Amino acid sequence: MIDDIKDLSVLEQEKLLARRRFTSYFLKCISGALIATVIMTLFAIYMVSDFNNAFTPARAAATSGRTVTTLMLMVFLMLGIYGLNPTDTKNVRNFWLITIVFVITFFLVITFCMKFDNRYAMPIAIASLVVLQLIGTRASVLTTATMSVLIIISFLFSNKADYYNAARVVSAVICNAISPTIISFFKRKHMPRLKFLGICLIVPLIVLPVVLMTTLAFGEKEQMNILYNVLWCYGANAISAVAFMFFLAIFEGVFNIADDFRLSELCNLSNPLLKRLASEAPGTFNHSLSVGTLAEACASAVDENPNLARCAAYYHDIGKLKAPLYFSENQSDYNPHDELIPEVSVSMITSHTLFGEILAKQSRLPSEVVDICRQHHGTAPVGYFYRKALTLKEDGDLAVDKYKYAGPKPQTKMAAIIMICDTVEAAIRSYMPDTREEYEARINMLVDEKIKLGQFDECPITLGDIAIIKKTVMDALASMHHNRIDYDQKRRRVTQRR
Repeated sequence: MIDDIKDLSVLEQEKLLARRRFTSYFLKCISGALIATVIMTLFAIYMVSDFNNAFTPARAAATSGRTVTTLMLMVFLMLGIYGLNPTDTKNVRNFWLITIVFVITFFLVITFCMKFDNRYAMPIAIASLVVLQLIGTRASVLTTATMSVLIIISFLFSNKADYYNAARVVSAVICNAISPTIISFFKRKHMPRLKFLGICLIVPLIVLPVVLMTTLAFGEKEQMNILYNVLWCYGANAISAVAFMFFLAIFEGVFNIADDFRLSELCNLSNPLLKRLASEAPGTFNHSLSVGTLAEACASAVDENPNLARCAAYYHDIGKLKAPLYFSENQSDYNPHDELIPEVSVSMITSHTLFGEILAKQSRLPSEVVDICRQHHGTAPVGYFYRKALTLKEDGDLAVDKYKYAGPKPQTKMAAIIMICDTVEAAIRSYMPDTREEYEARINMLVDEKIKLGQFDECPITLGDIAIIKKTVMDALASMHHNRIDYDQKRRRVTQRR
């Protein structure tokens, strides 16, 4: 066994860390898969089969097969979630969330089908929509596929095979799974809550002709049965949309996840923390709003979540609430740093990232926003006070380490975006270039300095992304700080001509 990975090559280190990461993920999640398997298997046997005979020697093989099949599906779901993004530190949280909502939805599907005696009464979309909103499109599609297969298998073991035959069940499952799959493509547009709910109620209408055709194809001639199938398919999806809103509020709070709906609510300027920032640190508040505009545009340009970018930008400097007057944007005539030595000034300035992290956690902000509060300055030095300290030191030699932010460096592309937008906005606010060329040169200098300091070494941002972000910031700043027309001067010229 290797104790020190530093002795390995870079490739070997990456492979070893990947194995350790997967092993840790597997051990933390396998218990959830086992618990879910037992619960769902027992429930399916109780609702669909003969529970009393399921554990007799004659039915032992069938029950064991059902259990193993369910476990295999849960392990497939577990591996699939990890495979979507092996480096995501939130994979364990995501699996437990999906497992819980998966089990709840499975219970509801089986209960609805048996209670209302209709195979189309399957609110499969509940799990799909919750996972779609809280985790992402690919995880939602994976959840829908796994759920569909498990439901089909559960009814294949049914003692009511005459009614719940395989072909009819497969047809019903597919019809109910189409809607959430289509809805998943709308998720990329980051729409508000009510509009998304409207989409969830409209899309199932597209599936109704499919339900009608499949029902007729199976030889159903009773008009009421045909009508019931159509109504139940739409009703199950409508119920899923309404129930989704209820479960979403619970899971986003319990797991503290930054979904689009919650991010939009946090960006409301009437939020208590933002109101406090506007009142106690108005300069920082205005700076944060400007950074939010830049970050949102940059996030859209590199296919990141613009809602998260705006929210993170609004809250990234909340740590300055500890001592607002120590930051230049909140000062008027008095500067407290004039009475302090550089070392004390630096400690006051750099502590705002740590205090911001603490305040964000106390306010239960999403973990993505908490991380950015801490990471948006990385380990960059506070240049002004370092240079001031150099002038006070007789030998002119001074270690820069004591004048740096504590870090860590940005760990995500979003944190890197906030770092760039924060740096550029603050610099442009203090020094307003006169031409576009000066804007571009200033932005290139600021971003290139961050690259030289290695601030982006620990996040998955590429030079191509940085180039796009530079251009986006350039265009956004040009529109934000465009020259205004002097209407008084223009009016005087018109008068003189007359």
